[in-house]
Amino acid sequence: MRMLVTSGPAHPLYFPVVPLAWALRSAGHEVLMGVPEGFADTVRSSGLPMAPTSGPFHMADVMAHDRSGTPIQRPTDDEEMTVAVGLGFGRLAARVVDGVCALVERWRPDVVLSESYSYAAAAAAAAVHGVPWVKQTAGPGELPIAKWVAQEFAPELERLGIAELPEADLFIDNSPPLFRSPTSTGVPMRYVPYGDPDPVPSWVLEPRVRPRVLVTLGSIQPAVGDLSTMADIVRTLSAEDVEIVVAVDDSLVERLGPLPESVLAAGWLSLTSVLPGCDLVIHHGGPGTLLASVAHGLPQVIIPGPGKAHDAVRDLVGFGAAVRLPPTEVTPGSVAAACRTVLTDPGFRARAGETRAQLAEQPSPAEVVPALERLAR
Repeated sequence: MRMLVTSGPAHPLYFPVVPLAWALRSAGHEVLMGVPEGFADTVRSSGLPMAPTSGPFHMADVMAHDRSGTPIQRPTDDEEMTVAVGLGFGRLAARVVDGVCALVERWRPDVVLSESYSYAAAAAAAAVHGVPWVKQTAGPGELPIAKWVAQEFAPELERLGIAELPEADLFIDNSPPLFRSPTSTGVPMRYVPYGDPDPVPSWVLEPRVRPRVLVTLGSIQPAVGDLSTMADIVRTLSAEDVEIVVAVDDSLVERLGPLPESVLAAGWLSLTSVLPGCDLVIHHGGPGTLLASVAHGLPQVIIPGPGKAHDAVRDLVGFGAAVRLPPTEVTPGSVAAACRTVLTDPGFRARAGETRAQLAEQPSPAEVVPALERLAR
């Protein structure tokens, strides 16, 4: 079987599809990753073959700018964010659809698979060439963006002779049972954390005398916004009896200002390499960070911005494995208090361990391969 896997040029989009791609290769199938050219190094580091679907660009180019390149006003609430994200992914589809169509025509895959935010170009290309299309979730609590994707992508759909974006022939849902909708028709699959294959820092393997807290806002949000929230959190935590690990792009570290002595590491860090050495994760509610923390059995303090996985955050808080702090309530005192609560109450760690166990019970990517083989036949 030949499988073409497409993704946008962003780590939260690409990383979730790597485990299934490797499961397919391990089963003896051919896999080709289709991503924009500028993302080649990330794909290469995952050990998978890649063909470009467009020239290089950053996700911020399509999420923060319209088609003419004019900056878009930053959304301030969930409704505005849903619209903005949908239109942004419509622009992403418009930019790569011709490249995806060309790949399908030249390579002739048996199945096209995409993660569920960069799906439009893959769906269109599969429809044009009559190839089955599979959509895999990028994480729980996804935004209802289809209407806005289709609106922005409409000129390209019309040019390709497609009346509307088709439904997936197969839906793979890697949301743990705690987050999965009771009405989900997706094939369940275990979320397997994947990150850049960086060396494990020595401090991860050493005994620690103080709790270690990881702070991250993901890879996209800092690139399109400011870092004041992260800088405030780091300064606030420096007064606590903890070690701090700051996960942010290397190019943005200087913008955080002088870092306190309690910061053990700061820069681009592979979560799969450093989470085993942490006790708590403070983050923005991104699905990748949320699920990676669940997979490592870590309690969480979540400060979800507009458009994040609010349902999943609510479920995790209700289960007792996390604390949620609305952005409007983030103060030096509230962040410190939330950290103290989670670190001193063993119930949070115990419930986080239960969510990890639930995740481990789901079918592995290798166990999902037969469903794709049946679809190809």
